[in-house]
Amino acid sequence: MKSNNYKISKTVSGLSAYVPGEQPQGGGWVKLNTNEFPYPPSPKVREAILEELGGDGASLRLYPQPLSDILRKAVAEYYGVEPQNALAGNGSDDILNLLMRAFGDENLKIAAMNPSYSLYPVLAKMQGAELLEFNFNGDYTLPLDAIFNSGANVFILTNPNAPLGLEFDEAVLEKIAQNFNCLLVIDEAYAPFSGYTAAKLALKYDNILVVCTSSKGWGLAGMRIGWAIANEKIIEVLDRVRDSYNLDRLAQVAGIAALEDVAYYKKFCRKVVETREDFEKFLSDNGWDYVKSRSNFVFVRPRKAGLSPAEAAADFFEYLKSQKILVRFWKNDSKISDGVRVTIGTPDEMEKFKESALKWKELQK
Repeated sequence: MKSNNYKISKTVSGLSAYVPGEQPQGGGWVKLNTNEFPYPPSPKVREAILEELGGDGASLRLYPQPLSDILRKAVAEYYGVEPQNALAGNGSDDILNLLMRAFGDENLKIAAMNPSYSLYPVLAKMQGAELLEFNFNGDYTLPLDAIFNSGANVFILTNPNAPLGLEFDEAVLEKIAQNFNCLLVIDEAYAPFSGYTAAKLALKYDNILVVCTSSKGWGLAGMRIGWAIANEKIIEVLDRVRDSYNLDRLAQVAGIAALEDVAYYKKFCRKVVETREDFEKFLSDNGWDYVKSRSNFVFVRPRKAGLSPAEAAADFFEYLKSQKILVRFWKNDSKISDGVRVTIGTPDEMEKFKESALKWKELQK
């Protein structure tokens, strides 16, 4: 075979890919590992997709709207802003990628909390940017002085945080915007479960970008739809580096239909929150250590006599898997290897988790 002389770029050669949550094969699994919405999307979404397809699907031979104009308008109406303050993307990951293209390079540092969304380091390193990771204070507050003095061009804050579920109030966000002289990116993937959005702050301050996804609180993880809110200048910069036709026809109509049925999603987000609160009560009543959450998951720290915290978490993870229950476990991340992240599923799914958790505890006796 002829040898090839192509070379991998220096940036990519030292890059580790993002590792997603496990996708089980076959049926019978209780899937609580990727924070998906436990209920179907609005019926209006299905209707909109079928209408777009028509009888023969002929619309699919045509390119979609290049700017996703109608979806941007729907996003703007939902947040009470103007369309020029909104951007649509192929999932929020697409928008985060645009962010790194526009505001990160070998001379521009990106800052984020640790633990946080593990895709941030991958995207930053793809652009050759140095990633600065900050630890939470002992009381889970932010090390604001260190962030302000970091020299970073961008600070990304997941609010509520993943994988811990912590939420930072508006006063903290405003303090960062006022004292951090560069771009504050607020990743609101899980905001539908806390009920708070910083979208209005994105218009009050010219250095805030709010990013959201339809994957968590809108039941559309399979469609890959995300959006962002910011002042016109930031949106214009992101549009410069956006891929052509970055959101397909079906995703655009699905996103529009979802945003037109807010009442449906608020109803089911409330159900998720109620199930989470019931789950946290179960954990408290049975002596489990966990981080109180404002999201659609709970970070649980199992403990077992004779095992280190990380070993106990690994043992619990494997036991649950033997019961066909999947949760998220980061065995190679010392910051969070002492626990597992449990997605809030349906009440029936959570009952199955509780039963298995109690059985695992019984095995220790």
